[in-house]
Amino acid sequence: SEEPQPEDTPTDLPTSEAPPARAVLGELRVSSITPSSVGLQWSVPEGLFDSFTLQYRDAQGQPQALPIDGESRSVTVPGLSPSHRYHFHLYGLRGGKRIDHVSTQAMTAAAQPDEPVLPSEQSPTSEAPPARAVLGELRVSSVTPGSVGLQWSVPEGPFDSFMLQYRDAQGQPRALPIDGGSRSVTVPGLSPSRRYRFHLYGLRGGKRIDHVSTETITGE
Repeated sequence: SEEPQPEDTPTDLPTSEAPPARAVLGELRVSSITPSSVGLQWSVPEGLFDSFTLQYRDAQGQPQALPIDGESRSVTVPGLSPSHRYHFHLYGLRGGKRIDHVSTQAMTAAAQPDEPVLPSEQSPTSEAPPARAVLGELRVSSVTPGSVGLQWSVPEGPFDSFMLQYRDAQGQPRALPIDGGSRSVTVPGLSPSRRYRFHLYGLRGGKRIDHVSTETITGE
């Protein structure tokens, strides 16, 4: 006769007084550094998040916010300046509310003007092809009105880095550098209800080894 009592108690409480299950962010770690990008990784040891937001200030001191889908555990931050220290703050969101946050800092690598990507494609190293490297299918993992999450695999051979190319809403070409250890990326700054075509290139020794493509429409 006492069993129904615990079931009756929650119905008498407003939902705001019954907090959701705890969600915790793990350490935010730097996974890769280039002159123009920083790769970050984190874990979620407890609970689930709907999404994440990465906040930082660019080289001009302007605040930037990068939306990330809730399934991601890594991101590559593009468009950074060489030899500049950045502070990154990752917020875990649920129900539109910040539940937890972690921070880290990293300094981008120095610029290497003597090692451009395109000229090296005509270098003698292209005459001695390295071991085979293959990109797996490029899949859409998440879609919002302003961003698209992409995932891929590397079933054979390693790549030094990746390059994601697409055209923005104005038709201008964009290139997003991605470190070779990443298998996912969130493309920010997109326009709602628009079809985008994404081309992912796998690079090794400065040469494009393989590429895969996909397309999707951003949310309304």
